[in-house]
Amino acid sequence: MYKREVKYRHSKFDIYLETSSGQKIFVEVKGMTLENESVGAFPDAPTLRGLKHIEELTQAQLEGYHAYVLFIAQFEHLHIATIHEVMQPELANMTRYAQLNGVQVLAYNCQVTSDEVRVKQAIPFDVDYPFKDPIL
Repeated sequence: MYKREVKYRHSKFDIYLETSSGQKIFVEVKGMTLENESVGAFPDAPTLRGLKHIEELTQAQLEGYHAYVLFIAQFEHLHIATIHEVMQPELANMTRYAQLNGVQVLAYNCQVTSDEVRVKQAIPFDVDYPFKDPIL
């Protein structure tokens, strides 16, 4: 079973799946629009909604669901993705906590043209990888 925009607690997650073996899965998709030196980072501005989603995905994971955060980075040349900890330290800390409790964090880079955005390949995600914000 596949559903979009399924409510859980105070959030609506982008994707809900149930497998034939009964696994229940939530997936929250986040756009990654910040890049420097081939490193992608989320967020590009503080996000209370993003923080709430990570908190509630963690709660779902602890209650027996499988929970995923999927970052779609709109940059083809990225080699790694991370959390912009200087921008929002509590989001970085919550992401660490989520991962320690089994939430899977995935990142994919994309090929972007004037006609389409095409997912290219999985790239590593490391919440502790330093991001150098070119504006700061």
